[in-house]
Amino acid sequence: MKKLNTVLINNRNFGIIYHTDLAKCELHSHSFIEIAYTLSGKAMHTLDGKTELVKANDYVIVEPGSSHQYVKLGTEDLSIINCIFTASFPYPSAKVNSLYECIQNPSLNINSQSIKPDRISGIYHDPEGTVRQLFLMLRDEYKNKNYKYKLIARNLLNTVILLTVRKLDPGNVTSAFISETIKDYVSVHYAEHNILQVIGDQLNYSVPYLSKKFKTETGESFKSYQQTIRMNEAAFLLIHTNISIDEVSALVGYTDIKYFIKVFTKKQGVSPSKFKKMYGSSMNKSLGLV
Repeated sequence: MKKLNTVLINNRNFGIIYHTDLAKCELHSHSFIEIAYTLSGKAMHTLDGKTELVKANDYVIVEPGSSHQYVKLGTEDLSIINCIFTASFPYPSAKVNSLYECIQNPSLNINSQSIKPDRISGIYHDPEGTVRQLFLMLRDEYKNKNYKYKLIARNLLNTVILLTVRKLDPGNVTSAFISETIKDYVSVHYAEHNILQVIGDQLNYSVPYLSKKFKTETGESFKSYQQTIRMNEAAFLLIHTNISIDEVSALVGYTDIKYFIKVFTKKQGVSPSKFKKMYGSSMNKSLGLV
């Protein structure tokens, strides 16, 4: 089985390949995640031995280690946008390189209990063309590499992941209203210090009640959850920017740099400076920041 050339994401964790007409794609596997969107044409697509028809407005998710190939049908151009990435691109604190791991990103607040890891790889249909527009934007952002293109691409990719979860589990709802409300608010306002008070004022609940309810519904304290979100964002800033650790600390809500370093080290297993040295130097070099 042929292995796909991975030069595109060497020393990076994200890339786009645009095929205007994919005439031939032999059976291959790779170590990164791939989402391939078909803009036009038809093909028979084989994924881990299962063959299905793919056509315009279909996209294929291939987890690392899976094998797949395309066999073009007809004369129409088989136009495909390939988005290849590692889990650390949309989810900087990822421990496992898989799209299923990306779904565990606490910032996305996805209830993944009903989603099985072996259901992720496969063909998805996009009849409304919503995901198509996101892929066209991803292609253009990667091609032009304008200011903050990596950040925009990360957000676009996370939107694709969220829309895909809808397809995996259209009834993805939960009765845990309070914890879900808190998580959604934290995903945007993670650096704030009075989140429970703000939500309490909106819902007419006391802070102690919200704190207890969150712990009951999630099994985790609010403080621990907020720290996880903050450290995830801190990890992203350390990898993708050249700002100082002091600035990162302030941006994610900590005025005490020593406390920030203590929490980060506990959550990530290494200090911020070591984390930046391990993961940030090659990334910043590829972005022209160092």
